[in-house]
Amino acid sequence: MARSSNTRPSVDGAPVVIAAPSLQTAHRRIRERFGDDAVIISTRTVTRRHELGLGQERGVEVVVQAPGAAASRYNAASARLGLEPQSPDAVPAELLREIERIESLVEQVSAQYERQHADDGGAADPAAGLLMAAGASAVVARRVSSRYAASAGRGPGDPAQLRAWLATQLRASNCGWEGFYGCHAFLGDSACGRTDLVLAAAAHLQAQGRRTLVLAVLPSDPGTTHRLQETAAAGGFDAAVVTGARNLAEAEPHFGNYDAVLVELPRLDAPAMAVGGALHAWLAANVGFHRHLVVAADRDLGDQAGLAGVTRDWNCDWVAFTRLDRTRRTGKLLDILETVPLAVSLLGRDPLHGGSLAVASSADVASLVAPPAAASGQVGAGHLDREVLR
Repeated sequence: MARSSNTRPSVDGAPVVIAAPSLQTAHRRIRERFGDDAVIISTRTVTRRHELGLGQERGVEVVVQAPGAAASRYNAASARLGLEPQSPDAVPAELLREIERIESLVEQVSAQYERQHADDGGAADPAAGLLMAAGASAVVARRVSSRYAASAGRGPGDPAQLRAWLATQLRASNCGWEGFYGCHAFLGDSACGRTDLVLAAAAHLQAQGRRTLVLAVLPSDPGTTHRLQETAAAGGFDAAVVTGARNLAEAEPHFGNYDAVLVELPRLDAPAMAVGGALHAWLAANVGFHRHLVVAADRDLGDQAGLAGVTRDWNCDWVAFTRLDRTRRTGKLLDILETVPLAVSLLGRDPLHGGSLAVASSADVASLVAPPAAASGQVGAGHLDREVLR
């Protein structure tokens, strides 16, 4: 499981942040690195989400000034954020803009080349053909196939080899339900299935013996409160409706009383979800929360254009796919993962109505984007998979 680094780098004698699981360990590390004359500027307790896996860890951060170091405008807050003071050698803004312009042109030319060579339906490239048959776009299928060929050092190979390679490339939580705990927030478009996902996850965690809390923030549906009460009573977990970001911030110190806290945010186009608003300010930089972007797998790719911006604006850590029971074209997930470079946390198939909800593994995601032949029947876009729904 990934953990935060023990130190943050020092620049020209600037303060250093020492991270450790306990204050005693932090002090030992300070003495080992700086001796007994180091100056402790500040100490705080932190709860951080795991970078890999769906859990969290508690520890301390101590901001230290090395012995004899000159005072610096690089303050404790800057040290915690990993910011460095500006130097005379900083890259000029004009040069950065020119680099961005060149990179953009390269991307445009590359995309145009891929489109021009995507007219044979994958006949000349079996690996790309497999991905396209599963629902991936021709451009993305060829791009991934090229990476596969370059990595394997040989031709396209058979579908099983491609699937095994994809399992090493596609990131997922890979931790099972035993690794799911701590604080999690779920955001997504209207009707993306995030409510069902949150309630199903809460019931599953509670059944695993985890004390679980669900918070529905500013729900737009008047029936949400009643549904939340009924589902919570049936699942045995605690639940409440939250009327504002201020209430969330006030309640956060009490989240430690629970093994898992699941927060369902309003739909992305709700006024409360405005970037720069109170909810955004509370969550986007909150190191204690896992932020999951919930995406409906049955939605047309053309309607997913804004996902990259949402991921950046809200500093999302994961993508969770829902409504997988309503599409046979699961190869389209590859297009989404190319646009939203996040690890997959959860996979939902109508979990509150006889379906399933699973903590994602890389092998599961690979099987979705490159399904075995028996599971990859040719069903047109927009058709409902009745076999899976049964």
